[in-house]
Amino acid sequence: MSTVGILGAGLSGVAMAIELRRRGIDDFVVYDRFPDVGGTWYRNTYPGLHCDIPSHMYCYSFEPNPDFSMVYASQAEIQEYIRSCAHKHGVLDHIRFETTVESARYSDEGMWNLELADGSLETHRVLVGATGGLTEPHYPRVDGRERFEGLQWHSGSWRHDVDLAGRRVAVIGSAASAVQVVPEVARVASELFVYSRTPNWVLPRDNRTYSDDERAAMRSPTEWNRVRRELYRLGLVWQEAFEKKPRAVEDLRARVMAAMRSAIGDEDVIAALTPDYEPGCKRILVSDNYYPALALDHVTLVPHAVSELTETGVVASDGSERTVDVVIYCTGYRLGGREDGRPAVELFGRDGETMRAALARAPESYRGVAVPGFPNYFTIAGINGAPGHAPVFLVAEVAADYIARWIERLIADELTAIEARADATHEYSDAIQAELQQMSWAGDCPGWYRDRTGRILPFFPGTWGRLRREMRDLHENDFTVQ
Repeated sequence: MSTVGILGAGLSGVAMAIELRRRGIDDFVVYDRFPDVGGTWYRNTYPGLHCDIPSHMYCYSFEPNPDFSMVYASQAEIQEYIRSCAHKHGVLDHIRFETTVESARYSDEGMWNLELADGSLETHRVLVGATGGLTEPHYPRVDGRERFEGLQWHSGSWRHDVDLAGRRVAVIGSAASAVQVVPEVARVASELFVYSRTPNWVLPRDNRTYSDDERAAMRSPTEWNRVRRELYRLGLVWQEAFEKKPRAVEDLRARVMAAMRSAIGDEDVIAALTPDYEPGCKRILVSDNYYPALALDHVTLVPHAVSELTETGVVASDGSERTVDVVIYCTGYRLGGREDGRPAVELFGRDGETMRAALARAPESYRGVAVPGFPNYFTIAGINGAPGHAPVFLVAEVAADYIARWIERLIADELTAIEARADATHEYSDAIQAELQQMSWAGDCPGWYRDRTGRILPFFPGTWGRLRREMRDLHENDFTVQ
C-alpha cells in the first residue's frame, strides 16, 4: 500500500507528484489510462493545436523553459515539456501508465480502496484527483449521424491517417478547437463549410517563432523573471474584463473587431461573426488565422446550427444542405471523464454517497481542493478552484502545495481522516458565488460555466495572486481532523 494515490498524469498530476518528491514523500503512485504523461496535451493532437497563453507563462514556475520555439507553444512542445519535468524530478517511475481506475471507495479505517479495470485492487490513505473535467469528446445530438456515408470524427480523436487534400469538409463548431482546426483544413480542402451556431470573441494571438538571440537571452534568470512578470501583468487585462471593467472590455472588443475587419470585407459575414454578448461571458479565444481563413474563396461560413446529416451532406437549421466528404466535430468535451458522461473515476465517500450525487445536491467545494463527505480526498483545480486569467500550471502549483502540507500533517501526526466541514464549505462557496455573480461569466450567453441554478462552477473570482495568498494558510478550523 502506498500512502498517496494520484489520479491522472497530466500537468496537474505531475505537479502533485513533483511537490511530494520535493518534500521527501516518495510513497505514492500515479495512475493514468494513457501510455505517456501530458493528459489533454497527450490526448489532443489535432492540427494547429497551440496553447492560448504565452509559452513562458504556460510552464511550471520552478522549471523555466527558455527553449520554447514560439511565443505560443505547440501541443508537441508542451507535452514534451511535461514529460521532461516528470523525468527530471523522478516522477516517471511512480506512474502506472495504461491503467484505468474504475472506482474508489472510502472505508471507515481511513483508506481509499481502488478497483482497477483489470480487476485488481489498490489501497491508499490519501487520494488526489487530477483527471480534469473536460476530457472525452462531446458529439452534438444531430439526426442522421449514422446515415452519413463519408468520414466523420471529433477534433479530440483526430484521424491523422486521412488526407483531406481535395476533399469537401464540414467543420461543426466555432470554439477553441475550431479556430485552430479551420485554418489548417482550409489549406488543403477543396471546399470547407464552417458551421457556427454561436460566434465567439477571437483575439489575435500574434504568434511567431523566437530568434536564437531571444532564446539565449531567456536563459538569464533575470530576463526570464522580468518577462514572466510582464506577461502576468499583461494577462490581468483578461481578469479586468471578467470583472467587467469598461476599459478592459472595450479594449478586447476593439482588438477583436479590428482583426476581424482587417481580414474580412463582407459585412454580412462580419455581422454573423460578431457575438451579441460581452467579451468574457464565454471563453475568449485566440487565433491569428481563423478570420483570414474564413475570407478564402473556398471557405463558407454557415452561421446556423446543424439539424441533421444525410447520406451525403449536412443540413443546417435554416434548411440549406451542403454535400461533403468529411465531417469534423469541434464541439467540445463532455463534463466527466468518460464517453457516457460518467466521471473518470466513480468515487464513493464516507457514507457511501457518490461524488456525482454529492455535487448534484451541493455543487461546491472547499477552495477547489476538498469536498465534504470525502475524507482524505483532494482535487486540483476543482469547483471554483481556478482563476479565469491564470495558467493551469500556476493553479496546479498552488493546489499541490496546499494538499502536500495536509499530507505531511496526516503522516506526521498519524491522522486517520482529514475532511472539509460542510458548513465551512458552504459559507466559503456562498461568499465567492456572490462575487462571481457580478462577473462576466454570469452574463446571458450559452455555455457550460453555469449550472442549472446559475451558480458559476469553474472559476475562482480573484487573481492568481489572491488565490496563492489565501491558500498559504491551511485554515485548519474549516476541517474535521481525526
